[in-house]
Order: sequence, then structure tokens, then C-alpha cells
Amino acid sequence: MNTIFLFALLVKHAFCDLYLQFKKVPLDKTRYLGECHLHYFDHAILTFMVSYLFLVPLEYCFLLSGIDYILHWHIDYVKTKIMKLFKIVNSSVVYWLFQTFDQILHYGTYLLLVYIVSRNFLFQDIFEKFISNFF
Repeated sequence: MNTIFLFALLVKHAFCDLYLQFKKVPLDKTRYLGECHLHYFDHAILTFMVSYLFLVPLEYCFLLSGIDYILHWHIDYVKTKIMKLFKIVNSSVVYWLFQTFDQILHYGTYLLLVYIVSRNFLFQDIFEKFISNFF
């Protein structure tokens, strides 16, 4: 089940990153807040739907979609800021290396989501582990 769940998340990712993003007005991902969040919201909603279809408990669906939203936002933001800083153009080899690394990070996000579900993490467990780092 985990393998098929991971594959479904990757298909969802391709659909959001290629088809849905193509249908939107070009988004300025160099702004931390702005219209680019419509793209991240697409990812969150579809991650929620895929998770729900795989009979993931509702609280996990919210957790997974939130993690996908936050990580997708920050991966795209950092990539775009670096590319703008170094004036990397989309016809260069470096651009495609950045795109490749960007996609690897997104795939890693989905591996993390499957890991969370497979380990049956609960909100309380995650919260307690997070808090224990500070106290």
C-alpha cells in the first residue's frame, strides 16, 4: 500500500506542478507571501484528497496536506530566490540542475509523508518530540 500511496502522491505532484500551474497566470514565487500560494494550496488540497482516498485517518490528511503546503512553499521560494540572485535563465544548464534538485526535494517530501503514515505518528507524538527538543 505504501508504494501505491507514494506513486499516487507523485502523480498528484506532476498534475499540480505541470498541468495546474501551467493553467495559472505566471506566479511570482520570489515573494514570500502572494498569489503563489494558490499553487501551494493546489498541492495541499490534492494531497488531502489522495490521502483520504487511501483511507488515511482524517487528522493525518490535514497533517500531510499542511506539511506538503509548507514544504512546497519553502522549496519553491528558496529555489526561485537563488535563481533570481544568480540571474539563472531558463535556457541554461544550471536552470535545469536547479529544477532537478527542486523535484528531488519535492519527491523527498512525499517519501516523508508516506513515512509518517506508515509509522502511525500521532499529532501528540510529533508535538511531544518537537517540544522535547527545546526543554
